[in-house]
Amino acid sequence: MADNNKKLSGFWSYLLWLLLMSLALVSTARGEDRALLIGVGRYAHLEEKLNGVSLDLGMMNELCQLMGFKQHAIKVLENEQASTAGVYEAIENWLIRGTGPQDRVLFYFSGHGSQVPDENNDETDHFDEVLLLYDVTLTEKQGRQTLNGVLHDDHFGGMLAKIKSRNILVILDACHSGSATRSIRLAPRSIPIRNAQVKYFYYSPMLEAAGGSGRFDVMEPNVSAAAEGRYVAISACRDDEMTLATAQGSMFTLGLREALRAAARDGKSISPEELQRRTTLFIQEQIGPEEAAFHPQIAGQKFLLERPLELVSLSGGNGFVRQNLEALVHKSHETVWINLNKTCFEPGDALKISVRISEPGYLNVVSVRPDDLATVLFPNQYHRKNAVERGELTIPTRQMNFELVADGPPGTNLITAFLTRSPVDSYKNGFRTPEDVMAGLSPGSTRSLMLRQKQDRLAAGKVTVEIREKGECR
Repeated sequence: MADNNKKLSGFWSYLLWLLLMSLALVSTARGEDRALLIGVGRYAHLEEKLNGVSLDLGMMNELCQLMGFKQHAIKVLENEQASTAGVYEAIENWLIRGTGPQDRVLFYFSGHGSQVPDENNDETDHFDEVLLLYDVTLTEKQGRQTLNGVLHDDHFGGMLAKIKSRNILVILDACHSGSATRSIRLAPRSIPIRNAQVKYFYYSPMLEAAGGSGRFDVMEPNVSAAAEGRYVAISACRDDEMTLATAQGSMFTLGLREALRAAARDGKSISPEELQRRTTLFIQEQIGPEEAAFHPQIAGQKFLLERPLELVSLSGGNGFVRQNLEALVHKSHETVWINLNKTCFEPGDALKISVRISEPGYLNVVSVRPDDLATVLFPNQYHRKNAVERGELTIPTRQMNFELVADGPPGTNLITAFLTRSPVDSYKNGFRTPEDVMAGLSPGSTRSLMLRQKQDRLAAGKVTVEIREKGECR
């Protein structure tokens, strides 16, 4: 009898093991939504550098989360990690093997684009379009200059066809035509940028034979029969245009960020077609109709072009700007104490902020609304210098010829104060027009505060304040 019981126990244990293994295999086969973000701002063998690529990757990481990608499902390859071997391995194992038909896939690249002589005679202009990876080198084949260490449009099209997903979004912040021009002078409307860099790598006069055009194959209507109907691609500019990198981030990626965040603040979804349209409008508003303006392009399956991108709500403390600033306060070396004249505000109430400063430094005060819209309260147009001495500072200061008035949607607002030893000016580096008294907080300003926290010394504090409907504070 005992032997029979042992046999039965072993049988049921074996069945349980088979069931668990089956579930594990099903889970592995199903995969998950995945994003691969690649950025190259400096190169192993070239002096060429691009500003703002780290900011691009940070912005896209947040935008992926805004589109519902989990943080663990976002792989970021930057500079050394974005070598030829690293990128090809990530596409193969992270995207192709790691996703199934029902999973969403996002591929993003920020860096230089260029062209190389066509080796398989599939291009009418005899040039293939490429993305420059970290270990790119200049070389020569069949008596012509070319590049090694790049992602060819031919190869990428083949890999795209292997991805099982029926919902692939490709975003390319690079250009594939250009000239020897490496930088351009800008006077944008609200972003504090003067010099911008063209994201095209010009290495030989031979490139002039391409006729000033270059179309990455993923932008072709039929990139391959296998991938047809399963992807949408948005590229930064037309074939004959040049997209721009700046110290505040690439203009195209900044436009994507503005469009997606604006839709999320409004509580709406947005289709890829609408995303492309709003990003184009942002670039035109920033640069104007001048020669430097460029026009993002879109291609892919019509159903996916019109299908809404569902966005995570930015309200209720879920906003990424708010989370980043609160994390900075939490990690700060010292506390900056903040007091307000009231704890509850109604629209139109005057706000006064008292900040206790423990040592001389540079002060930045930022307010974040419930919908994650962040405004630099200090410094501002009327009080531009933010070097402060020990003591207590009340905002508005005597130099500020206006009141701070409570506005925006009802809910919990966050007010943060940051004191650094070395200069950080979030107003100067913020988003603003010449008429704006205060600036919107830019990703570059947030990155500057993060760097001070790691390298210098950052003192910080926060306070929350409720804004309610008229008559509710009583």
